[in-house]
This record gives sequence, structure tokens and C-alpha cells, in this order.
Amino acid sequence: MRQRNILLVEGDFMVRQALGQALSVENYRVVSVRNQQEAIKEFSNQALDQPIDIVLLDLNPRNESAWQTVQHLTALQPDLPVVAMTARLEQYDSSCPDLSVDAVVEKPLDIVSLMQTLSDLTSPTSDLRSVGRSRRLVPNSI
Repeated sequence: MRQRNILLVEGDFMVRQALGQALSVENYRVVSVRNQQEAIKEFSNQALDQPIDIVLLDLNPRNESAWQTVQHLTALQPDLPVVAMTARLEQYDSSCPDLSVDAVVEKPLDIVSLMQTLSDLTSPTSDLRSVGRSRRLVPNSI
């Protein structure tokens, strides 16, 4: 199975490091950035033989809009799966029209649920993407 490439957008260094390590163990090649500007730069410069397969980003980055990041990236690749992380899951529900992501996962993260969500969205046989952006909310089980 081909290694999947994930763009991790997380402002907190410690969280970025820990998530990067966990994702690497699960056979992801992690492109780790701390903000929107770095995300767009890395995404624009991705190698043709190693395209970004999925984006995992924090909904609460410092001094910028996560939604703008999602809009920029999905404008470049409309079928790009996007998973958002938030400590405030109750602010987002599946009927929210502005929520242009495929899943929202709650912090603190349940790594098993996160990995399952990422796997589901990057699976070549997944039908989750074929119906458009039908979101799922993934609460932590902690």
C-alpha cells in the first residue's frame, strides 16, 4: 500500500510533534506546518509523485482563519479531504453550512478514532467522498 501524505496544520509545537510521530507510525508521510501561510506554500510546492492526500488542521489557529486555509487548499484541489480538530466540538454541527470539511474531531484527540477517520477518507474504495462533503463529528471518548 502506498504511503499516504498528510498536511498537518497545527500552531502548537508540542501537539504538532506528537501528532506527527503518531501519524508516521501509521504510515503517513507528514508535512507539518504551523500556519495558513506555510500550509499554502507547502501545498503549492508538493511533488507530483507525492501529492497531499488529506489535510488535518486545527480550527483555532492563532491570528488567522482556519476556514480561509480550507478554502485556499480546496480551491487548489477540490476533492481534497479535510479533517478539522477542535477543543470546542459543540460549536460545530453537521448542518453548519460554512463547515467545508469532511470530519471534525474533538480535542483531546482519541488517536484510534482519528486514525480510523483518516483511513476512511483516504481509502481508495471509500464512498465517503463521493457524496460530497457530508460531515461527521467525532467526539473524543476520553
